[in-house]
Amino acid sequence: MKPSSGSKRHYLSDLLSLDSYGVPDDQVRTAINQSLMSYLPFMYGVVGFFFVVYAVLQLLVLQEPQAELMALVALGSAGLMFGGAAVLRRGALPDMWVEPLTAFGAALVLANIVLRAQITMAPNQVANLALFLFAVAIIFVSPFWYGLFSLLTLGVLLLAIYTFPPSADWPYFVVVTLAAMATGLLAHVVRVRAYRHTVILRIVEHDQRQALQMLTLQLHTAVAVGQRITSILEQEALMPQVAALIRQQYQVCYVGLFLPDVAGEGLTAVAQSGVNIDANTLPMQTGRNGLVGWVMQHGRALRVDNVLQDNRFKPDEATQRTQSQLLLPLKIGDQLWGVLDLQSNRSAAFAEEEIPAYQLLADQVVIALENARLYGEVKQFNQELEQKVAERTQALQAAYARLERLDKTKADFITIASHELRTPLTIVNFNNQMILEEARGEQNGEYLKWAEGIHRGVQRMEEVVENILDVAKIDSRALDLFMSPLNMRFLVQQVVRRLEREWAGRQLVITVADMPGLPDVEADAEAMEKLFTHLLMNAVKYTPDGGFIRVDGRTYKSSGNGSGEVTGVEIIVSDTGIGIAPEVQELVFEKFFQTGKVNQHSSGKTSFKGGGSGIGLAIARGIVEAHNGRIWVESAGYDETECPGSAFHVFLPLRQTSMTNNNDFPLQEAQTE
Repeated sequence: MKPSSGSKRHYLSDLLSLDSYGVPDDQVRTAINQSLMSYLPFMYGVVGFFFVVYAVLQLLVLQEPQAELMALVALGSAGLMFGGAAVLRRGALPDMWVEPLTAFGAALVLANIVLRAQITMAPNQVANLALFLFAVAIIFVSPFWYGLFSLLTLGVLLLAIYTFPPSADWPYFVVVTLAAMATGLLAHVVRVRAYRHTVILRIVEHDQRQALQMLTLQLHTAVAVGQRITSILEQEALMPQVAALIRQQYQVCYVGLFLPDVAGEGLTAVAQSGVNIDANTLPMQTGRNGLVGWVMQHGRALRVDNVLQDNRFKPDEATQRTQSQLLLPLKIGDQLWGVLDLQSNRSAAFAEEEIPAYQLLADQVVIALENARLYGEVKQFNQELEQKVAERTQALQAAYARLERLDKTKADFITIASHELRTPLTIVNFNNQMILEEARGEQNGEYLKWAEGIHRGVQRMEEVVENILDVAKIDSRALDLFMSPLNMRFLVQQVVRRLEREWAGRQLVITVADMPGLPDVEADAEAMEKLFTHLLMNAVKYTPDGGFIRVDGRTYKSSGNGSGEVTGVEIIVSDTGIGIAPEVQELVFEKFFQTGKVNQHSSGKTSFKGGGSGIGLAIARGIVEAHNGRIWVESAGYDETECPGSAFHVFLPLRQTSMTNNNDFPLQEAQTE
């Protein structure tokens, strides 16, 4: 059946839809806007910086026609970006403006691209549109804005074809632009789905964590009250302890247990606990006309968000700090015993959905009152209470199981998303290879520069996707290892040679010790390459220019069996970098842990103190532990001036057997051979 026009219009929105786990769309949209608004100032600053660099290049390097005009426009755009970043950092703008503000920055970039193309009239300038299309696919989360800028870009391309001089390269530029639009659409869909899913999971986790905290609090309070009920029979000793316990657990300013007085004309607090209330404080009293009296008359719970706005409120039945109250009837069946009064110094402190849990607490209190009179019946009630505790415990365990399932779902989603990212990357890489070959054949330097830039970006993104997949495999214990004897010194040398180009220009001295007599280790070659790649890249990143990095190794002889047999090797990657503070030396191996500012993520991966995804050392630990080894770091501390350096130790057993256990190797007894 032919789809209707309405279904076509909403196809992209349906494609981006996800299971919201009951989270309202407005809440998801607000959370996404808040998250985007938090890094929008950084994006403005980065774009402004590139405008300044572009202006300098126009004046000093490119010197294209009307370079002064293009530089002036670029500097004006940079000023708008920097000014916008300053305004955004103050947090004065509402979060709902995040997409229009992002669109404003994108429009400035597009305007500069169009200006340069119209002035130079060079067809190869249209290649900038491909990069622009892929950029807008990444920065926008709204299909409307992405579609709008895609149409604008196509319009610019058509205008260029119509107004520029004829050229044989136009078919290539059209193909590049259409390929960028296709890959951009794929990247946009995958990113938005991943981003929305992450936000939804974060909201669900937050809500469930709050529910678990409340459930745990209720469970602990119920258990504590139950313990006092079964151990204390005298009302005079039991009730003050119960009141103090409730106030302490729920952080309210006053708790009172009100029972009718002897004359039956009012109610008196037989037990009370609150700020500036002690054993010598006179018990609070109230008549039948106040809030306590209303609950006593009607036998129903009463929640008051603002006591001053309730005409039933009497000032003499509350503390001076009271703003909201929750009053619960103490009754068994149809027999009403009294009222449990909870007062808070915050308005609307008690939620409607929490009343059943509080009522359960009130029921325990009234049972305690009857327990003081009929001890025999309390034993039966205590069995019922234990059953309720078991049910609460079971519910708590079920909730934790759900959290574990959500965590697994999150890990599975990361794996799927990473695989999905490979598809557009493959398309981009394939088309870029064609462009590279064409550019090299025609010896078009400008064309070749842009194509090589795309190639480097694809390679960097492929590395990120590979790292994410490694983390997912490690988390799910699905890391495939193919063991074979390896010469660790040769392997480390190969890694150093392969990475020499990465840190070229840093003036770092990287040496690999001879490691004489170091035996071969049974390990997976690919995993070991990844392990030492991450360790060396980490050392390079936190070692200042001109520093030293050294890789050394030694054997380990076990003293447990008395034979002094070599059972493992220890490889040490040490540097003269800024070091690691003692309190975070264990945290550096956790996923996504960052020792610096997160907003440095976009910097070069080998630049000094450059940012990263925060998963390199987590992957390293996962690989080592998968080989039944250990990894740890030693450093005198963190100091960017003195640079005390760090040393990462990797212990690996010589052989991988079913009985291998890294606890069998006490590292403090390691011996150098």
